[in-house]
Amino acid sequence: MISWCVIQTQPNKEYVAKTNLLQQGFEVYLPQIKKIRKHARKVDEVLVPLFPRYVFVGLDLARDAWRSLNGTRGVSHVLTGESHKPSVVSAGIIDSLRQQEEAGILPVEGALALVAGDEVQILRGAFEGQTGIVQTWTDQQRVQVLLKFLGRETHVSLPFSIVERA
Repeated sequence: MISWCVIQTQPNKEYVAKTNLLQQGFEVYLPQIKKIRKHARKVDEVLVPLFPRYVFVGLDLARDAWRSLNGTRGVSHVLTGESHKPSVVSAGIIDSLRQQEEAGILPVEGALALVAGDEVQILRGAFEGQTGIVQTWTDQQRVQVLLKFLGRETHVSLPFSIVERA
C-alpha cells in the first residue's frame, strides 16, 4: 500500500530532488502555486512550490528502502516521527491538494491575490504612500483603486506592481 511521506529538501532544491526521485522510480508530488515575479521592468507569473523545501513521495513502507532517500541529490532528509519511521500524510490530503491545484483554486502569491475591497498601499509614483481600496482588475497588469485624494474619492488605474496589501 502506498503511503505519502514528507521529504525535506535542501534549500531551493525542490525540483532537483523531484527529478532525482522520479529517476529512481518513486511517485513524487510537488504542489505549486503561481507567484508574480517582478524583474527589470518585467512582470512574470511563475510556478513556485506551495511548501518550500518539501516534497511528497509515495512509498510502500513495507517494501521500499526509504532510508536510501536521504542520499538522493537535492534531499536533506525524510521527515520522521518519534518512532523513527517516516511521517505520513493521508492520501486524501494529497488528492485534495492535487484537485485544488488542477482547478486553479490554490492561492496566487503576490498582487494577483488581491480582491475587490482589499486595502492597498501605493509604493511608487504620484500617489506614493497613499492607501486605497481595490475596485476591480482592469486587465492582467492593472488594478483599479479608489483613493481619497484632495477631499474626494477618485478612481485610478495602477500597475499591480506598484501596489501591495496594506
